Amino acid sequence: MPPTRRSSAQERSRELTWRLCALAAALLCAAGCKEKLDSIDLPGLELPGLEGPDTGAAAAPASAAPRALASAAPRALAGAAPRAARSLECDELPSEEEERRAKLPPLTALGKAVPAEPWEPPPYEVLPGVTLPAKIAAKLEQIDRGYARRTREHLVITSGTRDANRQARAMFTKLRLGEDLLQLYRHKAAVQEIKKAYQASSRKPPEQVVAAMEAVIQDQIDRGIYVSAHLRRGAVDVRNRTMSSKERRAFLESAAEIEGVLVIEETTPPHYHLQID
Repeated sequence: MPPTRRSSAQERSRELTWRLCALAAALLCAAGCKEKLDSIDLPGLELPGLEGPDTGAAAAPASAAPRALASAAPRALAGAAPRAARSLECDELPSEEEERRAKLPPLTALGKAVPAEPWEPPPYEVLPGVTLPAKIAAKLEQIDRGYARRTREHLVITSGTRDANRQARAMFTKLRLGEDLLQLYRHKAAVQEIKKAYQASSRKPPEQVVAAMEAVIQDQIDRGIYVSAHLRRGAVDVRNRTMSSKERRAFLESAAEIEGVLVIEETTPPHYHLQID
């Protein structure tokens, strides 16, 4: 084949590969899966605009690709361990700065991780206000040990088990900052009850509004309704926005070694949500 024809064929091959992979990525995004491409086994692919949770790449129309591409997304995720999924009821706690902007007074009753008795500080970092049951903290320590062996770094736990008050503070802050709770939580009826308490007390001081919301959330818990996964024991969030691609893979491998751990990658804000049995 003459050099010019060979070069043209190579260019067409590269363009076809790009289009196929772009369509696979678009299918993932359409399904609500917005993980970075470095968490998917697509070696050598560079798609500008798909590096962050708030951006997206333009993909070729579905009609321009073979029908076999419909199964590209499941194949791309097949190698991830443990399985990644999307949870609409996982809501990371607001930062202290966000709570200040919402004009909430500082939280005074802070929790702590309790992996064993007598209590000793775990090797991983636990943010203030995070409470972890002993069984959950012990499994986190196992995951952290595997992660540190692979990366020489330790995990940062940003959220754990919450009571009704901490959940009310989180939802109050999100409402004050303009977030749409109906888009965040799966249980719409429960959200509406909490929003009514917020609106009915909106002219009162923040701590009184939170108290009204807390009463509704506690009543829901007593009825077996959990607006957030973090109101149940076993829900934990791990910071991943500071992890490199290698560190993310190391974390998934470490979590896969521990029985009873399901990892869900969340993108708003970016973190790993762990459901631990």
